Amino acid sequence: MRKKSALITIFILLILFKIPAQAAGQTLHAREDGSFRILIVADTQDTEKPRQPMLDLLNAELDSADADLVVLLGDNIYGPYIGDDEDKVRAAIDAIMAPIAERGLPFVVAYGNHDDEKCLSKEVQLEIYKSYPGCLNDNPDISGVGNTCLSLCDADSEDARALLWVIDSGTYAPKDIGGYGYVEEDQIEWLKEGVAKYSSETMPVSYVFQHIPVRQVFSLLSPAKPFEKGSISSIFNPFSKRYLQNTDMISAGSFGETPAPPKIDTGEFQAFKECGVKAAFFGHDHTNDYVGTVEGIDLIATSGMGFYAYGNGDEHGARILVLHTDRPEEYETEMVYYKDLFDKPLSIFSLSHTGVGLLRVFAGVIGGIVLITILIILVSFKTTP
Repeated sequence: MRKKSALITIFILLILFKIPAQAAGQTLHAREDGSFRILIVADTQDTEKPRQPMLDLLNAELDSADADLVVLLGDNIYGPYIGDDEDKVRAAIDAIMAPIAERGLPFVVAYGNHDDEKCLSKEVQLEIYKSYPGCLNDNPDISGVGNTCLSLCDADSEDARALLWVIDSGTYAPKDIGGYGYVEEDQIEWLKEGVAKYSSETMPVSYVFQHIPVRQVFSLLSPAKPFEKGSISSIFNPFSKRYLQNTDMISAGSFGETPAPPKIDTGEFQAFKECGVKAAFFGHDHTNDYVGTVEGIDLIATSGMGFYAYGNGDEHGARILVLHTDRPEEYETEMVYYKDLFDKPLSIFSLSHTGVGLLRVFAGVIGGIVLITILIILVSFKTTP
């Protein structure tokens, strides 16, 4: 009798373990028709005195998106200019958060390489974001800050149909590696463990949101000859290696610049394949807005919104993503640009391509060259017999 009871207990436990446990983070519910709308905002990247075109664009995007969730995709502020003055950091964050909070929208934040660069830590910034109603960020005890998994369910259910993974992709790699940051191994394990909570019959579809892209975006490109027509290069170095787009792999959008992923591959893309990731969304490269597919996974870039840094004229914008809980493996996405929302052209003072920050750098370099030239001339006059 005891043996039979033990078998029954084991059977019940096995059934319980097959119940789809919710991943870490909060639960979101779709609309009655099963749809769920996300506004993805990348690289607002401004200071405590933000550019008015960015604020105008952010408000217009929020008004037109009819969003159920806002995802801030990193480089939300420009740390190097703001510094560690907490009042300035709060003002910079408030500039982008106030329009979201005023509309009562839930939001989640990813971090980029500039958010805490020479600035307050991401931990301190996360507490500032959490002071606004609607912040859904979690912060598990793994590398990075604000890593979050949100479960998307039907309107009247608690069973996850999709998982939304918001991942801190780091800032800069150690000096012996160089280049940009990357997703660490323990974050990848966190992703795998979160998915492993579900049985194969109830496995949700996963979508990933992070700032720095994975190295596999280069699969969407092929090497080009120097200055070959239609080729792209680094936005900062036109003499760098050039690439052509593999148009048969890109279903929408394009590359405006060579992407800048980390120099090493920590296995994140392989984890995407193992964990049922349908699409991954990136910021970081301000003039890229491609939708491409690599080994069955969609890799998607969102144009930068900010006018403090460089951009692409009236193609600054944000991305709309629409998910469906009745068919979670399908989605629709499109970029909504400044030119789609405003009839008036951008003012020349908005510096819509170069950006205020880069203009200051250029002005400093030119000023330094002029100063050195003057000093050389003055010294030459003094030494002339």
